[in-house]
Amino acid sequence: MKGLYLLIDTLVFLGPLTRSFEPRIAYYSKWKRMLLATFLMMSIMIPWDVFFALEGYWGFNSDYLVDIYIGILPIEEVLFFVVVPFASYFIYEVMQLFFPINSTPKLIHNASILVGAFLIYASIEQTGIYTIVIGVTLGAELILAGLWKVKWLKSFFRSYLIILIPFLFVNGILTGSFLDNPIVWYSESEILGYRIFTIPVEDAFYGMEMMLIYTAVMQSKWIPKFFT
Repeated sequence: MKGLYLLIDTLVFLGPLTRSFEPRIAYYSKWKRMLLATFLMMSIMIPWDVFFALEGYWGFNSDYLVDIYIGILPIEEVLFFVVVPFASYFIYEVMQLFFPINSTPKLIHNASILVGAFLIYASIEQTGIYTIVIGVTLGAELILAGLWKVKWLKSFFRSYLIILIPFLFVNGILTGSFLDNPIVWYSESEILGYRIFTIPVEDAFYGMEMMLIYTAVMQSKWIPKFFT
């Protein structure tokens, strides 16, 4: 189906967009900070995406694309980094509105440090480049979040557990669930080979890393006044 990836991006975006103007949520009012969070996150994730595509670690099935590219990346892949964080952080905001968590206990900070250290150690023992890179970089982020004792870490973990529900559906389609072929394919030699249905397990960690960057910017107290 030509354009399926773009359709998925559109549906992911429209879900929270239709609720963004409700007075209690007022998600639209954070648009300047969201632009900054998106830009900073993409400045990290896009070069990584380009490098992996150039090296053949992953790629895209043109049967499901609209054949518009930005560099070597299909427009749908670039939009993915806009709409998915937008939709995912919406879940964070809604959960905080109705069930606020205003602090993170020391136990969770310490656990974040330990899990991060384990991820780094376990990943460098592997051979797949995707596994190594995601393990080391996510591990470093979790260690920093624990060391800096960020107050929003507990609420982040809660929202991410909820995000995993739509993640299984959206990423499942992208990786081939319900389709004859995947929209996004992976070199089997660069991943562990463990999958959640059709989803490489590394993708769940990739999503967490992306949202940790995004949430850190959204929650930061050191953002220039223009973006607040």
